[in-house]
Parts: sequence; structure tokens; C-alpha cells
Amino acid sequence: MIFDASSLYILLKRGNLRSLTDFTTLDLAFYEVGNALLRELRRRLVTPESFGNTISVLGGISELMNVESYRELDAKKVSEISKSTSLTFYDASYLTLALTSNDILATNDDSLSDEAHKLGVRTVSV
Repeated sequence: MIFDASSLYILLKRGNLRSLTDFTTLDLAFYEVGNALLRELRRRLVTPESFGNTISVLGGISELMNVESYRELDAKKVSEISKSTSLTFYDASYLTLALTSNDILATNDDSLSDEAHKLGVRTVSV
């Protein structure tokens, strides 16, 4: 199963990391989740201590999961998907990975899920 940033973020906030073991994500997800956590800090939704602790846990997730990098994706396919849909290049990257690996995409992003279904990719939400 491929996990996008939205699904990783939710599982991280829930403290439910064991369910990620041996599944796959893109290296991009860590930057996206880090940005989401930083927004929470800047909005004072979390304390600096909580932010630091969560970032530390985020770093450990890469030990549980298979982490694919952008260079392993078909950049042309990512580009085609992002141009032909309403998806960002980020989201098109997750969808490309799911398509090329013939795997399920775990996402809580409705527009990504909708586009995935149009392309024949099964999705689940966390």
C-alpha cells in the first residue's frame, strides 16, 4: 500500500505508526507532513515541545516504511497526470507510484481519491 502525506499525517497524530510497517511512501511525504506540523506550530495549535517531539517521531517513520524517491518515478507520467487532472504535482506523484506499482493508495485527500478512482486505482482512507 502507498501512503500519501495526508494519511501519514493522520496516523502520526493518532500515534498509530505500527500500521505503516513495510508499506511505502514517497520521500516527499516527510516534507509535506513537516510543513503541516510547522503550520500548527505557527498557529499556536501545538507547543514548541510537542512540535519537536512529533518531528522526531516523523524522522523514525522512514525506518518503518519503504521510502521511494522522485528519481524512481516516471517524471513524464507524473507530469501527464498533473496536467490532465486538478491534482498538484505532489499528489500526481503519489498517484503515479500507485499506478506503476499496481498498489492501493491510502489517502484522506478527496480530490486525489477521486482522480485515483478515475484512473482505476483503489484507495482507502485512514
